[in-house]
Amino acid sequence: MSSRSEEAPTAEIVDMLGFLHKPGRKRIATTVEFRESATLLSIRQNLAYQATMGIDDPDNLSATLSSVELSRISSAVRQLLDAEFGHLRVHRYRQVFAVGHHCLESLIAGLLRVQFHARKIDASALQPDEGADNTGTSVSWGVGDTLTEAENERMRRRRLTHS
Repeated sequence: MSSRSEEAPTAEIVDMLGFLHKPGRKRIATTVEFRESATLLSIRQNLAYQATMGIDDPDNLSATLSSVELSRISSAVRQLLDAEFGHLRVHRYRQVFAVGHHCLESLIAGLLRVQFHARKIDASALQPDEGADNTGTSVSWGVGDTLTEAENERMRRRRLTHS
């Protein structure tokens, strides 16, 4: 008895031209015969722009907050990203979150909205002696053609705003 894992993955390939409706003709879908040349495409890997977003100063946070509180803040940022871009587009990349998008303007607008709403995530335990303007969670983001470019841009941006 052969196991399922030994079998090659298969999928039916459908010629979408057969679905075009022409007056007086039936809608017919035909299966393409040359299955060997078909490849599965990952939409996430083929989006034109990549972005990373991370919580600022994670070392200070880990020294100040418990691991449960850090996890709560990270989860809240993830929920904001999921709500903005959809949970299938957001994934972990090293210590930050990564998002892909086909439109640069929409990506940046979404990141700005998440950054704005992240300021409402309670992190007042971070710096209780500072003014009320610094309450909330500070996040930074970067955009590039690749995740590496996006992360480098995020780090550059973070250095500029916190220097």
